[in-house]
Amino acid sequence: MDTLAEIPVCVAYKINGKQATEIPADVASYDGIECIYEKMPGWKTSTEGVTDFDKLPKRAQEYLNFLERESGAKIGMVSTGPDRDHTIMRPAFAANFV
Repeated sequence: MDTLAEIPVCVAYKINGKQATEIPADVASYDGIECIYEKMPGWKTSTEGVTDFDKLPKRAQEYLNFLERESGAKIGMVSTGPDRDHTIMRPAFAANFV
């Protein structure tokens, strides 16, 4: 994601002309679903190997905070590269492993 100028995030759906926040369970309805996107600015800076949330580019931090707000779920870990130690552990999550 480090190379993207914009990041589209699906925040809702249009189903038969009406906006919804959940996809219907009926598979037959999938053909009529249109995603509604909110575009977040990208950061166009490498985050590889970053292990501290505060050292991420500001826009990357804003993107992760946006995902938390929209989903209602807390982000506990963020992978920033292929190595095992290329991981950001958020404090509340990391406290579970002390």
